[in-house]
Amino acid sequence: MDILLYNPLSRNGKNEKFIDKIIQELRKQGNAVVSYNILAIDDVDAFASGCNPEDRIIIVGGDGTINHLANRIYDLDIKQDIFMYQAGTGNDFIRSLKTKNKIVPIKRFIRRLPSVSFQDKSRHFLNGTGAGLDGYIGHLVNTSRFKKSKINYFRHAFEGFAKFKPIGAEITVNGMTWREEKLWFASVMHGAYYGGGMMIAPKAHRNSKELYLVVVKKVPKWLLMLIFPSIYFGGHVIFKKWIQFYKSTEITVKFDKPTYLQVDGDVEYPVDMITAKSYE
Repeated sequence: MDILLYNPLSRNGKNEKFIDKIIQELRKQGNAVVSYNILAIDDVDAFASGCNPEDRIIIVGGDGTINHLANRIYDLDIKQDIFMYQAGTGNDFIRSLKTKNKIVPIKRFIRRLPSVSFQDKSRHFLNGTGAGLDGYIGHLVNTSRFKKSKINYFRHAFEGFAKFKPIGAEITVNGMTWREEKLWFASVMHGAYYGGGMMIAPKAHRNSKELYLVVVKKVPKWLLMLIFPSIYFGGHVIFKKWIQFYKSTEITVKFDKPTYLQVDGDVEYPVDMITAKSYE
């Protein structure tokens, strides 16, 4: 049996007809299908235990939906195979897997995820986490009166450039600590993409335990606006004076003042220190 778990908030809330379409497609393939609102499942362990081990669990949604599920089941022994049906606005997770399949097996990927700790909290992340301008843009997108889309992200990125002021920070990577006085943002990546297709860390690969820290610093605001579009194809790597990359299994960034943090697009505020660690 196919067990369809969907997020009613995905696809900007217009998900009902889309779910019906998926159910019909699966049934045409000869599969028995049931669907559940993932937000209404209080105990995922009990839910999965009530299903047959040979059932397929298919998650319908984007990166945010998968992130929330992964955090809820990370320490659980789920017997069923878990798949993702691409349906969100970002899909950077699936993009990093470089597959054209609509239904993608993801269980092995969501059982090996890095984590970020902040303000006495800890979250696993699929693609990346970032603080500073990165998190502030996420805040603008999530509180926007416009629907989530690549165009909306692009629009609010330039709004963020105009309003955000660089911060001083202390960064620790591989046991070495240094200061940056004018840090725009520090992003820690497990996959290459975020923001709906931005190749922020071209060499990052989720099969590797090493995380990539992307540091953007001291760049003049006008130049940052020009560099920004090049991130979509990884062209920003040539601006080595202002954009630097580091690899490590543990990264800490301590800010001089509270700022915004995004974890796979979910935003936390205020945050003054983050520590990202690779999976065990």
